[in-house]
Amino acid sequence: MSAFTLKIIALITMLIDHIGAIIPEAFGFEPTGINFFRVIGRVAFPIFAYLIAEGFRHTKNRGKFLTRLGIFALISEIPFDLALNENINFFAKTNIFYTLFLGGAAIITYEYIRGDKKTLDIFAFFPVIGFMWLANALTTDYGALGVAFIFCMYAVNHKKLRLAVMAFFCVLLQSFIVILLLRGEISNIPTIHLLLLPTTLIPVLLFAFYNGERGANFKWLFYIAYPAHLAVLAIL
Repeated sequence: MSAFTLKIIALITMLIDHIGAIIPEAFGFEPTGINFFRVIGRVAFPIFAYLIAEGFRHTKNRGKFLTRLGIFALISEIPFDLALNENINFFAKTNIFYTLFLGGAAIITYEYIRGDKKTLDIFAFFPVIGFMWLANALTTDYGALGVAFIFCMYAVNHKKLRLAVMAFFCVLLQSFIVILLLRGEISNIPTIHLLLLPTTLIPVLLFAFYNGERGANFKWLFYIAYPAHLAVLAIL
């Protein structure tokens, strides 16, 4: 399975997620809370987190890659806010490109401080924590946990170990369900919520079949698709 195939899966599940979040009444869903479309959408972010890390691992120009993420973070914020928030604000409740940008910035800063060292450098982790804090301050999608997810997908080199770490983060993203299960409150958890855990682990299974190949090269499609579909949903 190539990176292109995985990106298509991420885009489709993200679109389904946003339909469930932005126009739920059209499908008979409650205006608030979790619906089936939103459960399907849990597949998207882990795929993006892994592939952004892959991009920084293999790109010839990390600075250019990071700049693209930053530009599309700003471009996407207006349709994102029009679709999901009450007002346009570039510094609060920000879109997923902010998270991807901060995750990339954490990777670049870490590598710059670490330099030519082949081992881990404890001091190089401090800026990573700073970018995690900034993600929370900007209330980005997935916040500090999203930045940490991206960084760990880059920092862990061994594929099997990376998949284990990925599974850990996927579960952590739905930690409220885990907490309720540990408390023995399963009877109080709606069935739709119980589906969150197995669904969020689907990307781990998909990446077990990832062949490391880029596949078809439609790079700009994936950048443009995000603000474009949000703009369409905002209009609808």
